[in-house]
Amino acid sequence: MDPAKQATVMREFQKQSAQMDMTTEMMSDSKDDALDNDEAEDETEDLTNQVLDEIGIGIASQLSSAPKGKIGRKNASENVSSSSSEIDELGKRLAALR
Repeated sequence: MDPAKQATVMREFQKQSAQMDMTTEMMSDSKDDALDNDEAEDETEDLTNQVLDEIGIGIASQLSSAPKGKIGRKNASENVSSSSSEIDELGKRLAALR
């Protein structure tokens, strides 16, 4: 093995390795720039918020005209009586098992 020839091969290897590192870094930066487009995300978020605001305004106006009070209390009392009858039924079934 000729030491001069090995030194030449080592220099060429270092040169090629440095070139590969630069190419890899440039490709990585390009990929990151393409995938991390914050501007597009901001536009998408703004558009989504605009649509949700429009929908929210429509829902809020509909809810303000909805009846209040009696319906909620009626449903709550039905649920209480319904669950107490279920508890009574379960108690009877448990007593029958004993």
